[in-house]
Amino acid sequence: MHSRTYSAAIALMAFSSQPAWAEMAVDGAGNPQITVTATRLPQLTDEVPATVTVLTEEDIADQLATDVRDLVRFEAGITVRRAPARFGAALGTTGRDGNADFNIRGIGGNRVLIQVDGIRQPDGFTFGAQAAGRGDYVDIGLVKSVEFLRGPASALYGSDGLSGAVSFTTSDPEDLLGEGGDFTALARVSFDSASDEFSETAIVAGRAGRWSALAAYTRRDGQELDNEGDVGGTGQTRTLPNPQDTESNAFLGKIVFAPNAQHRFRLTGEYLDSNVYTDVLSGQVTSAFTGATTDSLIADDSTERARVSFDWRYEGTGAIDYASLGVYWQDGENRQFAEELRTPQPDRTRLNTFENRVFGASGEVRTSFGPESFRHNLVIGGDISWTRQEGLRDGTVPPTGEPFPARAFPTTDFTLGGLVVGDVIEIGAMSLYPALRFDFFDLDPKADPLLPNFNPTGLDGSRVTPRFGAVLDLGSGFSVYGNYAQGFKAPSPTQVNQFFENLIFGYTSLPNPDLGPETSETYEAGVRHGGEIFSASLTGFIGRYDDFISQQVVGGTGAPGDPLLFQFINLDEVEIEGIEGRVGFDFPGGFSIDGSIAWATGEVIGVNGMESPLSTINPLEIVLGAGWTAPRDRFGIRAFMTSAARKDFEDTTGLCTGECFRPDSFTVFDLTGFVRFNENFTLRAGLFNVFDEKYAWWADVNGLPASAPDTDAYTQPGRNFRVSLSARF
Repeated sequence: MHSRTYSAAIALMAFSSQPAWAEMAVDGAGNPQITVTATRLPQLTDEVPATVTVLTEEDIADQLATDVRDLVRFEAGITVRRAPARFGAALGTTGRDGNADFNIRGIGGNRVLIQVDGIRQPDGFTFGAQAAGRGDYVDIGLVKSVEFLRGPASALYGSDGLSGAVSFTTSDPEDLLGEGGDFTALARVSFDSASDEFSETAIVAGRAGRWSALAAYTRRDGQELDNEGDVGGTGQTRTLPNPQDTESNAFLGKIVFAPNAQHRFRLTGEYLDSNVYTDVLSGQVTSAFTGATTDSLIADDSTERARVSFDWRYEGTGAIDYASLGVYWQDGENRQFAEELRTPQPDRTRLNTFENRVFGASGEVRTSFGPESFRHNLVIGGDISWTRQEGLRDGTVPPTGEPFPARAFPTTDFTLGGLVVGDVIEIGAMSLYPALRFDFFDLDPKADPLLPNFNPTGLDGSRVTPRFGAVLDLGSGFSVYGNYAQGFKAPSPTQVNQFFENLIFGYTSLPNPDLGPETSETYEAGVRHGGEIFSASLTGFIGRYDDFISQQVVGGTGAPGDPLLFQFINLDEVEIEGIEGRVGFDFPGGFSIDGSIAWATGEVIGVNGMESPLSTINPLEIVLGAGWTAPRDRFGIRAFMTSAARKDFEDTTGLCTGECFRPDSFTVFDLTGFVRFNENFTLRAGLFNVFDEKYAWWADVNGLPASAPDTDAYTQPGRNFRVSLSARF
């Protein structure tokens, strides 16, 4: 499990082809990497009581990753759902959420914490024909590193960390400048044949005395993602991708003032906008309900996120080792527009928006004390955020019985806050990791003229979330660890006060002011070995998730005068168990071999005690990698094999009308390589799906009936290639 960590400037050039996709990744000196997400304290990745993966800028470049889905391509047990774009103007959302969400150990969506520079990213949201994903709020071209933490993270970070956390960090000027230089410029261009995407990244950083600054920009232009379908034309039988044009711009700017070695003040500005224009040929159908024929369906969807933050950091010696204070403002908006030309019915448009505007603040203090035989490394932190969440449904020719404009939930001010205390206690060969966090939340909905028949109610609550872990060093490179962690997820404004009715069609969506938070607890144990040549780990876990929030029919028959009543309620319990294993050999001479495996199973237990399989768990996955890097990292090559099993039939019971589509098991081979021409230029290339395997991921087809005529539309690209050229001046 070999990876090389250099300064961020050289990381951008990505001179090494060894990806850090193992929890015990090491840098060029043979030292384990550092994680902060796992404990809120800088720790070696093979010494924390959790399973965490760290990817550096260099690793991202070496894998030729273009988006968050690519980040987990070789990360067994973590997926990003991305279905093909096959939605309608007023009904259906398949693929409209793009890179929808991360799934960790079978649990995904808003139950996974996603943060950039410690700032929580906007929620995802689905209602009617609207589906706002979470993965496209981040452009990885400007990311310095990303950490994947498996298991509940609420004891450290509060709500959303029910099943895990994904933490992105962006570069600072000093990361690129190093110790001696006062100016550097970096550029990278790349092409991806699977989506005909061209991307260009430019970064400049400079320093003048106590001041330093960075400016970075990434531009992307592409088309639809290819697949192995072969049926063209229009309608539901089309399996070729619907034509798309995609573009995005991502900006990052930082100004840093360091009056001395202990203090640093930093101002950060970040902006991302992306646009997807889709000609939904598969949506040109005749409605069995209205008899209307859709002659054309065009969608223009955009995602935008802006952030301004200011923080102070202190690093020194004495009673306080580290302290930080920060404030931020962030605005994230998802906008989805569709225009539908129909015969003989009137043409219509739909405009759906979902926005999260937030102000927040956070602070942290770290201190170390006690004798070497009983050493404490204490962290005390707190954070609070005030979010205004709102959505709008608008357009022309609204459905019968509904007005435009309208809302699915009232504009709501949502407060989240918490205090955390964590410790690392070193007692000889034993290290203990206790942590405790107190959180509170408050939903304050506003009276809304677009909801004249609805009187919203507020909701507040609190939660104490513990975690306790231990690591025992057995000597000779062996260690064992155990971890118990709780998680929780506060109800969202879209769940508590969702109100929508169409009495003509016989349904009403009711609010639930008594909705409680979702909770989880996970037991985890593992054994590790780390050495100069051989390293390995094996982890087993059992997780229980209580009070899952689910929208259910709670009353009514749907008959005239007795509408079906839908409501979000605390319904299900989920139990998950599984294993994760990794092994690596790092031989002299530059040869290395890596392997990882992830398997899990889970059940949903309803209020009546009936059990059903948890469909969001992915089948068994195995990833193997082997490579060679020449002396002085002048060039290298790496091969990957990814195998996934077929979803068992009994694990899809009750999920679909009839039998579910279950993609066949598959094995895919990929090749990546690099050539370092000199200290200024590096060329990378990758050939993916080398043998042109026809395959699909379970995460993308979950819930698709086997009788669907378009299952080939969900397949992944055939043989494709990527190439990039990086330069530093």
